[in-house]
Amino acid sequence: MKKPDFKKLLPHLVAVVLFLIASLVFTKPVLEGKELQQHDIQQWKAMAQQSFEFKKTHGYLPNWTNSMFCGMPAYQIAMEQRTYWNVSPNYVSSVLTLGLPAPTYFLFLCCLGFYFLCIVLRIIPWLSIMGAFAYGYCTFDPIILAAGHNTQILSIAYAPAVLAGIALIFQKKYWLGGGLFTILLTCMVTQNHQQILYYTILMSLMMVVFFVVKALKEKDIKHLAFSGILCIIGAALALMANAFALFPINEFSKESMRGGSQLTSKDNKNPQNKTKGGLDKDYAFAWSYGKTELLTLMVPNAVGGGGATQFKEEPKFIEVLQEDQSLQNEAKQQIAQSSSPYWGAQSQGTSGPVYLGALICVLALMGFIVSKNEHRWWLLAITIFGIILATGKNLAGINYFLFDHMPMYKKFRVPTVALVMPQLSVALMATLFANDFLFNTPKEQLKNLFKKCLYVGGGALLVMIGFYFMADYMSDESLELKKNIIEAMKGDRTFATKYFTALAQDRRAVYASDMFRSIGFILAGLAVLFLYSRNTIKAIVAAILLTVVASIDLLSIDTRYLHEDNFVEPSDYEAAYADSQADVQIKKDTGYFRVLNLAFRSGNGYAFDIGNSFNDALASYKHNTIGGYHPAKLGLYNDLKDRKIIPQIQNWLQNQMAKDSFKVLNMLNMRYVIVPDQKNQAQTMAIQNPFAFGPCWLVKDIKMVNTADEEMDLLDSIDPATTALVNNEFKNSITAQPQYDSTAYIKLVKNDNDNILYDFNAATPQFAVFSEMYYKEGWNAYVDGKEQTIVKTDYALRGLAIPAGKHKIEFKFESKVLATSEKAANIGNLLAVLFALFCFFMAWKTGRKEMVTA
Repeated sequence: MKKPDFKKLLPHLVAVVLFLIASLVFTKPVLEGKELQQHDIQQWKAMAQQSFEFKKTHGYLPNWTNSMFCGMPAYQIAMEQRTYWNVSPNYVSSVLTLGLPAPTYFLFLCCLGFYFLCIVLRIIPWLSIMGAFAYGYCTFDPIILAAGHNTQILSIAYAPAVLAGIALIFQKKYWLGGGLFTILLTCMVTQNHQQILYYTILMSLMMVVFFVVKALKEKDIKHLAFSGILCIIGAALALMANAFALFPINEFSKESMRGGSQLTSKDNKNPQNKTKGGLDKDYAFAWSYGKTELLTLMVPNAVGGGGATQFKEEPKFIEVLQEDQSLQNEAKQQIAQSSSPYWGAQSQGTSGPVYLGALICVLALMGFIVSKNEHRWWLLAITIFGIILATGKNLAGINYFLFDHMPMYKKFRVPTVALVMPQLSVALMATLFANDFLFNTPKEQLKNLFKKCLYVGGGALLVMIGFYFMADYMSDESLELKKNIIEAMKGDRTFATKYFTALAQDRRAVYASDMFRSIGFILAGLAVLFLYSRNTIKAIVAAILLTVVASIDLLSIDTRYLHEDNFVEPSDYEAAYADSQADVQIKKDTGYFRVLNLAFRSGNGYAFDIGNSFNDALASYKHNTIGGYHPAKLGLYNDLKDRKIIPQIQNWLQNQMAKDSFKVLNMLNMRYVIVPDQKNQAQTMAIQNPFAFGPCWLVKDIKMVNTADEEMDLLDSIDPATTALVNNEFKNSITAQPQYDSTAYIKLVKNDNDNILYDFNAATPQFAVFSEMYYKEGWNAYVDGKEQTIVKTDYALRGLAIPAGKHKIEFKFESKVLATSEKAANIGNLLAVLFALFCFFMAWKTGRKEMVTA
């Protein structure tokens, strides 16, 4: 047996150790018992709490939750297979993460995945380390890690490894590539982040096109066909192994806000905003990267960074505010709070920029412009396409067309996420070019090649310096604020001109600081290339120096967004779920009802905030709520929220509570409103709504409508307690009109998430309305055990025509797709493992045969 070559293994061991050290340094407090304060994880725990409590009683997670948005599929929050074969490719992740705790292994895995891709593309290990740090520590990764987008960052970690598997297949290492591709893609799909998976598919297709063209030029059709078959089998098995998540999500997406609204665009000021079968464009494109903002790829604070960026010293605009005598202190505070360092195009703000590294960007530009590397074209295509997608509404002509016509793309939001594509392609191109320059370029060509590199580097510096002098440092929000100040001062522009001139100077100073920093790293990288081109240093020394320079550049910027302040003691983390005064008050009521939370943390106290009612799930930890936090609400509920719920809340805040103030909220069984305590702003209080209809009621009349718009509009003019709105498509499901019976009743016996039981008694036929969200995929209704059609009522609720007599009414969540997908996933997991093992056996057998032949 051939002994391992430790000399060859050493660089790989060094790489793993370096990735491990960097990850441990950034997440060191976790090892000390602290927890990373991740907003999205905190929210997820709150929205999943009801499911976890259900499991303690029943032994399994429910398929429906009542804790958010008046009810939604719980498998969109937390899911598990109830029968699961103990065979899964996902156990590989336990090996790859070296047993490290979350989130320590996240950044480690990002580096490891990219390092593997570099090695597959035959880049020397020392430069592969540079590429791995460039990919793993692009600022986007620590920013989303701090935010709690765990599935997103793990998907990003697996993406380059998946590409590496495809590359191995097309390099004719069929069996090794086929096995690794199947396993790694399965692990990636398991993370259940469809948007990153979508971008990975796009990158894979662009890479495959390159390999296809190459094979066609070489007329190697047999190789092309076999490679394609392996890729298709691996992808199919990876998807099948994850059917338990994918099938229900696909079904739900058609009924979610990502599947589009049943309403027309007549109430929309911009009909172009509507998207058939997908998200509305104003929502989907809310976080679009600005064209000038793209300079952050090379200068982190090009447009003022993000939430972590502060002015370097006492801002000049503060001095202008302090000197002015015409404004009240309250007005000055409002103006100052509206004047942040950030002046980019993302109107809703940003946690931080996507910074790829100054030296990495310049090396990639050199690769795209002056190198002849065979991979540059597909990497350039990925870079350009990713940048186009990231600009979103700021390049509306192209992106609106792509959003409407590119398969499945209309289901995704936040265009800036598309920058994960150039995150990979730029890092890889930079590493490939450095590898070519140092190890594949003849000595006699180095001076001429360096001269071209100097031109590219000089061009990058000119762009940065030119931007410094030409930019106006004003955002749309700043210009709007300036306009409002001038109007408030009755046309006097003196203060506004002086103030915003000072603000622009402050923002310019923020840019200048990072610009000079980026220039320094670029010059350092050029110096390394120059020394090598002059034979002053060896190639391996130059490679290590480039790796050091590029890594220091990125790692030092990352500390702005992931540092010790992001970690808290477990007790402080759990404090977010502690009972408030309002919670204690509400928990005394043991009935079945919903809560509307309008009190949100503002400094050391609470303040009214309508918007956060639908962007915060903390109240869902303890109560069934009207609001919550989830990017894919039911479409019917989202329509109701936008058209009726929010306007009614605003109406209530302006007027005293009355029956007509909460017409829709009453039918949603909203019994309590949590508001700030006026006597003690550090506490909350609960106001009871005496007009809530309860969990179910009998109506006197049914009004038939023809369209969803008509149904929505009539909610304002009817009394939902006595009249039910039903679309004509359900006409045949109502066998008899309700007849008044003073003794008739319907009452809730139990609501056990997936199973709801009611008692009914009436001498005449009735029509019952249930304060539960209508969702046709899964819910079945039974009257004395006999199935009956659930009628969509009052646009978003469930209704049932019930014959006279005493009846037991039961709603059961019996999803066919869940049962089918569970079986498919079990079979898919087994087949994926068997296929991967077969591939690895064939790779071993082929390798052994080649060794014997040699």
